[in-house]
Amino acid sequence: MKKHLLLILLTIAGMLPVMAQVQFGTNQYAVRLNIGYNHNTTYGSYAGVDFGAFMPINQHFEMQADLRFTTANNHAIGVQMRPKFAVPVGEFFLEGRLLSGLYPKDGFNELVQAIAVGYRMEYVSFQVGISTRLIMNYPYNWHDNSNIIAEPFNICYKLEVFVRPQASPWNISLCASNMTDYQIERVWQPMFMVNGRYNINEHWQVNLSALCKPTGMFHLNAKYYGAEVRAGFAYSF
Repeated sequence: MKKHLLLILLTIAGMLPVMAQVQFGTNQYAVRLNIGYNHNTTYGSYAGVDFGAFMPINQHFEMQADLRFTTANNHAIGVQMRPKFAVPVGEFFLEGRLLSGLYPKDGFNELVQAIAVGYRMEYVSFQVGISTRLIMNYPYNWHDNSNIIAEPFNICYKLEVFVRPQASPWNISLCASNMTDYQIERVWQPMFMVNGRYNINEHWQVNLSALCKPTGMFHLNAKYYGAEVRAGFAYSF
């Protein structure tokens, strides 16, 4: 019995270095272009284009930058920094986000900062954190800060479930979150997403995503606010 137990322990110990080398998505630098259709109760129907860059600096740190323009005259830019650490099963990571939304037609812009902790495995990725928000008039008057609205505390979260291992040539995921690459909503306003991708070869990838944003979810009286569909491609090098 003791010999069998020792054999099992040695087998598990020998597997740990392999299990810690699980890969999530691509470890290559990549650029992305997406074109989308949006509709919500505020702006009606409008189109948008997204540009993105993914930068895996080394095995313990990666960055992401995103830029969005829309025909509704609201635009956004986002930067993410992600230190990460392999663990025996999966990967633990920290994530810092800085997002800026510009709404010239409405005369304001917002600045959102967030920090979160996360854990991801082959089929599941989860993160939770806190964020702050500043809303100010546009163009901003540096001599008058009376028109600044501050939201000092908000909880941000994301849960994504994949149908295949994350490093697979193609994948589909379901996601519930109050944050995307371009926005962080209040904690009671989750968004629901379906994401899909297919790697044509080692350099080219096509992707498709759909998002639904209801309102009033935590008041048990959800109603439609907006939706979007986006399609595009990424090039890795």
